[in-house]
Amino acid sequence: MTVIDEPDLAATRSSAPDRRPRVVARMALAVAVCVLALVVLTAVFVETRAGQRVDDAAMRGRVVEHPLTAQRSDKLLRTISVGSLLFFGMSLVGIALVRGRWYLALGVGAVIAGSNITTEVYKHLVVHRPHLLTGAINPIPFNTLPSGHSTVAASLAAALVLVAPVRLRPLAATFGALYACGIAAMTLAAGWHRPSDAVSAFAVVGIWTFGVSGFLVWLRGTGLPRVHEGLPGLLIGMIAVLGVAFGVITLSTTLDTANGFHAVRLGLAYVVALGSIVAVGVVFMVSEVLLLRGVSLDAPRRDRSAWT
Repeated sequence: MTVIDEPDLAATRSSAPDRRPRVVARMALAVAVCVLALVVLTAVFVETRAGQRVDDAAMRGRVVEHPLTAQRSDKLLRTISVGSLLFFGMSLVGIALVRGRWYLALGVGAVIAGSNITTEVYKHLVVHRPHLLTGAINPIPFNTLPSGHSTVAASLAAALVLVAPVRLRPLAATFGALYACGIAAMTLAAGWHRPSDAVSAFAVVGIWTFGVSGFLVWLRGTGLPRVHEGLPGLLIGMIAVLGVAFGVITLSTTLDTANGFHAVRLGLAYVVALGSIVAVGVVFMVSEVLLLRGVSLDAPRRDRSAWT
């Protein structure tokens, strides 16, 4: 009787093509796109009259706002603090450590810390916002690009996708998009930030997310995950997030129940800005999952084929 040996897993791994250069290249391209987006957003919406006019029109688009309605937005945004960032950030790092991904834990910490430090340095030390609209009332007289609150939410959402197992990335991205888009849009609804501030925050987080991911792939390889992301589920989930988030955020900022149930009048610029913020957030989260497709970040050395 002839005995057929099982294929040697080590030989299979050694014969598999090295996808590392291709994955690192696409991560580097994503970083370049995010850097370009941040530079363009700054140049257009901070340094030009037309950009400042669009931003300010979006902020003034909500013509009527009851104080109690504004308080609800402020209360949600005040949950974003240094303490909450540390708590949720350390929780995500802990998930990576529990799963035995030591390098990934360091990478997740770098994404969260690096994104938020970059936003604060860029906003306070790099960018100066001139007042170019003479004769117009300036809603916020100082620079607010990028948004710190949006950066916190987006960095936590991106980190959640990084630490999630491969097959759970679409689900993590769906919840992350809902959270990040909600916080980013609420900064406009509460009058704390201009729409370009929220969008530029996603660019900052993208720089660190894709940069760290590329470095981990270069350092540890792509791994051999047994399962893949369910892309149909991801796309359906993201479309649902896009619709639900836009609907909920719009209703929460237009329906005033403080003195009876009535709708608040909105400007077109405000509605377009709100939809743009949600759309950019969803695109960012979808891009993260797509760029990580077939990649196990920091898979354990003992078994690169284990599902991650």
